[in-house]
Amino acid sequence: MLHHHALWQMLRTDPDWGFVEWTASWPNKAEIHQDLAGEQVSEEALVNSWMDNVNEVLSSDFVLLYAGQAPRLRGALIEAGVALGAGIPVCTVGLPLDHTWRHHRQVRWFPNLAEARFHLFKYTIAVPPNSRKRKESNE
Repeated sequence: MLHHHALWQMLRTDPDWGFVEWTASWPNKAEIHQDLAGEQVSEEALVNSWMDNVNEVLSSDFVLLYAGQAPRLRGALIEAGVALGAGIPVCTVGLPLDHTWRHHRQVRWFPNLAEARFHLFKYTIAVPPNSRKRKESNE
């Protein structure tokens, strides 16, 4: 969610998350966050941003969805749907119980980021990342 972009920026620099290759670019797109200040965002910027988001999800090994104390999920639901449709695991943190899709076989639910991080660390050790698979197939 847009109001969590500062959290995502912080996680990218946190050494405890250093094993993650972050693919999402939306936390660093200031023009998309201008709507938080009440300014109009151009349709072209939103279209391009969403195309980037979808492509980034499709090139990822997993999606980490942080619900936190968000009043509702918006874009994160689209990203989770893209991932599920492509067979990419989705790890959720704090997802409300009324989201029945959390029982999908590809979804893992965690009560906090620390537990999600531990699961993802184990996952990255067991499964070669897509980026590594792509490099190996090109060699």
